[in-house]
Amino acid sequence: MTSETARCLFSEGSVALPEGYQDRTVNIFPPPAAGDAAFNISRDTPEPNEALADYIERQLGLMKTHLKGWKTLAREAVRLGHDGPQGECLHASYLRGAERIWQRQAVFLTGPDKVLVFTLSKNTELSAQDEKAFSELLASFHSHPQK
Repeated sequence: MTSETARCLFSEGSVALPEGYQDRTVNIFPPPAAGDAAFNISRDTPEPNEALADYIERQLGLMKTHLKGWKTLAREAVRLGHDGPQGECLHASYLRGAERIWQRQAVFLTGPDKVLVFTLSKNTELSAQDEKAFSELLASFHSHPQK
């Protein structure tokens, strides 16, 4: 491994990834009680030179194709942390079997080849308390120093 090898940080520690590997991990935070909303954080790689808006449009096309009953309900600008990147929050729902799942997805470009996606999901319409928790989660973001 070279000194340029990427480190993958996680709750328990970190590892040096072999050259060429990318962090595409997903952090899943199940709800504390049945019926509460769940959070997850995922990572992706945009196409070369793909702008955030283009990345989101491409992903929406995939959602419409692969998730039954996909509905994009609203889109709005959102910021990650107090001084982080500007992103976009999607309000959406889809069917899992006969059950409708409601969600928010906040999508951010955190580097030229890095997308960070925060998702809040629940099997009932999201409440004001759910929305507040999601906003607070995004506002609490602090980035690690880049090497």
